[in-house]
Amino acid sequence: METYGGAERVTEQMARAFPDAPVVAILGREAVAERMGVGERFRSLLPERPTLLRHYRLLTPALPALVDRRRLPHADVVLSSSYAFAHRLRPPGGAVRVCYCHSPLRFAWTMTDRYQEEWGGGPASRRAFELLAAAMRTSDRAAAADIDRWLTHSPNVADQIERFYDREATVIGAPVDCDRFQPAGAPPGDYFLFCGRLVEPYKRARVLLEAFRELPGERLVVAGDGPALEDLRVVAPPNVEFTGQLDDDALVALMQGCRATLFPSRDDFGLVPVEVMACGRPVIAFAGGGARHTVVPGLSGLLVRAQTADAFRRAIERFRDDAFDSALIRAHALRWDAPVFRERLVAAVEAARLAQEASSATAADRGTRLVP
Repeated sequence: METYGGAERVTEQMARAFPDAPVVAILGREAVAERMGVGERFRSLLPERPTLLRHYRLLTPALPALVDRRRLPHADVVLSSSYAFAHRLRPPGGAVRVCYCHSPLRFAWTMTDRYQEEWGGGPASRRAFELLAAAMRTSDRAAAADIDRWLTHSPNVADQIERFYDREATVIGAPVDCDRFQPAGAPPGDYFLFCGRLVEPYKRARVLLEAFRELPGERLVVAGDGPALEDLRVVAPPNVEFTGQLDDDALVALMQGCRATLFPSRDDFGLVPVEVMACGRPVIAFAGGGARHTVVPGLSGLLVRAQTADAFRRAIERFRDDAFDSALIRAHALRWDAPVFRERLVAAVEAARLAQEASSATAADRGTRLVP
């Protein structure tokens, strides 16, 4: 909970589904917890120190052992919102453990080559990175075996959970607050939009900067914050504007007013495209990951076959504002409305709890002996 991004929006809805439950993060900011509406029941296991929050990724090799040693308060059920290590947390004694998995640990399982290219350095560093990723895969698979039930947002990640952990996952979708994200009822502005956490190579914002370098007559607004922000500012052409982190009202206004939102990353689900579609605006997305299940070509946007500047430049050049109907785009997005998600989540957690009770009762019956 270092910044308010897609995973935090999902976790916010999970917390709303269980309004009396404590909310614990491995590391988080009080300000983010307040924005999520959980400030009074939130705590961070690691201290909220500026240096730690800026450089927490450097703790990656130590985080599994650190998390494994921490214990949550006593609980009947632990529901984790995890894309790295949160599913490892447990209370003392037994508890039903349900994990909503955004993605198995990306740098260890699905994006190892990309992260190695970005962080690896020379041959010795690359070899060290390979060893770290291999050790993380072994540790992560062992930790995954202790989860009683897996939930996720898309068939894309359900397939990863089956391949990497040998476990089945229930797809319950992801929540979008369609009361907050809704059409403005006014014509769009003159800009394309990118919004998201600026983490490279994951979000691939640099691809869009290079595309707009070849599109001097078009305008791009980049909304969001992250460790790559300053580097991206340095290399951006003059027709790209950076807003930094925005509150919800400003972000929704940008989504409502854009010609289209650009989504070049391979996200496992990707909340931003659905949020934009809930605002009635189309999305131009890379045809990979969750976007394949949420962006319908010709109805709610365009799909781009390659994560390259040239491919996105061509898609922007052929984009036509009058090719999309705002009401139809909005209707498509309502499939992921937050109340529907919360109902599915509560039902899945209750099913896991009842299954555990039934299993315990069966085990107790097997242990009963009649004494004459």
